[in-house]
Amino acid sequence: MRRLSAALLACCAAFMPGAASADLDLGAIIGGWSDGLGRLGEGLAEGLGRGLGLSLQHLNHRYLFPTEGTVSFEETFTWQGRERKVLFIRPEAASAAPAPAVVLLHYNGGTSQVIANMTYAGELARDVGAWVIVPEGIGKKWNDDPAAWNQSVDDVGFLAQVIQSSVARHGLDGKRVYMAGMSNGGFMTSRFACERPDLIAAGASVVATMRQGLNASCSPSRAVPMTFMLGTADSRVNYSRTSAWVLLSGPDTMKRWMGIHNCDASKVVTTPLPDLDPKDRTTTQRLRNDVCASGGAVEMYVVDGGGHTWPQGDSRYTVALGRTAKDFSGTFAAWDFFQQFTLP
Repeated sequence: MRRLSAALLACCAAFMPGAASADLDLGAIIGGWSDGLGRLGEGLAEGLGRGLGLSLQHLNHRYLFPTEGTVSFEETFTWQGRERKVLFIRPEAASAAPAPAVVLLHYNGGTSQVIANMTYAGELARDVGAWVIVPEGIGKKWNDDPAAWNQSVDDVGFLAQVIQSSVARHGLDGKRVYMAGMSNGGFMTSRFACERPDLIAAGASVVATMRQGLNASCSPSRAVPMTFMLGTADSRVNYSRTSAWVLLSGPDTMKRWMGIHNCDASKVVTTPLPDLDPKDRTTTQRLRNDVCASGGAVEMYVVDGGGHTWPQGDSRYTVALGRTAKDFSGTFAAWDFFQQFTLP
């Protein structure tokens, strides 16, 4: 029995860290076991902690899906005495010329990570060489209505600071900065286009029309080219009806922006998009007017049967809000529009 115990101890000792031979006393062996088990416990705790952390990030929509060929990082901006984090997604390869940038705004209740995931912002950065800048509203909400009673949060000023600082710090092309947003972020894009047209070359508003408060106050020094994407079956933003106190309809929103651009209202061109995916049960028409004294353009994608969703957006974030158009990418349609314009 003693021989068996000795052999067993010798065998175990041979696998312990630092064991030069099996000629060790029992105390040393037990100490080695304790040290090994301790390391194992630390490793398990670290692994479980990391896994739990990632799970919580997913639950809170704080996890950015990585995209090969891109780099992401965060920076902190201080505005009105608050520290606010901003997510950046850029191409991995450095650009020889200053890169353009798209400022992407989330919906009410969204986060920087979830809107980047939903819109495949990483693929945009990788494929077109643009930086995607993704700020976040206070309480996950943007102050998009100039007529709202509470104007304590100056999101227009915050976004202006983000754009100006990012251009200066990272050498971006200040004449090719664009803004796109979904829902609350789309309304915020329109407000920014009205109030700081000097900082963005064009804007895209997805599942958002125009608030009556902004309709009453919008008188920009420069007409910002705008593209809109709206679903006719959107349960959140009514496409066909104007509310006297809340929102313009889709057609009235386009009419308002054509007025800002001083367009010839008779020159709207309607183009049906190919129905590439009949299973989505939507069809889309693009309305565009570029016969405008401003030199800009206004266009609108009307998704017949579409819901409160981003065209070709990640369905994990849109399944409960109606049908998602699969016939075109909202992200790349916005980019196609953007690259037609630069700031003067």
